[in-house]
Amino acid sequence: MAQEFDVFAGSYVTAFYGSDVKNTDFDNKDFVEIPEVAAFPETGMERAVIDVPNYSTKYNRKLVGRGSVPSIDMTVNYIPGSVHEKLVKACEDGTRIQVKFVYWVDATKTVGVGVVYNGFLSKSTLTGGDSDVVGRAFTLEVDGGPVVQAVVSPEE
Repeated sequence: MAQEFDVFAGSYVTAFYGSDVKNTDFDNKDFVEIPEVAAFPETGMERAVIDVPNYSTKYNRKLVGRGSVPSIDMTVNYIPGSVHEKLVKACEDGTRIQVKFVYWVDATKTVGVGVVYNGFLSKSTLTGGDSDVVGRAFTLEVDGGPVVQAVVSPEE
């Protein structure tokens, strides 16, 4: 079980691909792990902020609008023939997919937090060079908010 003040490390993240956008089960057996995630995918939320002039005071007011999930960039060390090809195809076809991210506390990958999103891959670029690993950079445009969030911990 997670301790009250566990600290997360940026290198311990696992991503999963799912094609069933109606799924709401965090532990769905149809998720396929996306191997070789090369960079920490930043997830979260943001709100539009409006600066409203208030003429009766010397300071303006601020109002917040509805929330949204910003674009999520995910880079992988490219493996031809793997699930990476399904991600490329989803980007090419413009189909909705489901992506699950789990952020682990340590290398044992037994305790962490996770989130599942539905969305579209709006970008897929091939990267690399003569002295760099060949990679694929994907951009996920989240459709709505999180589908489900969970704390992952071993069964007691």
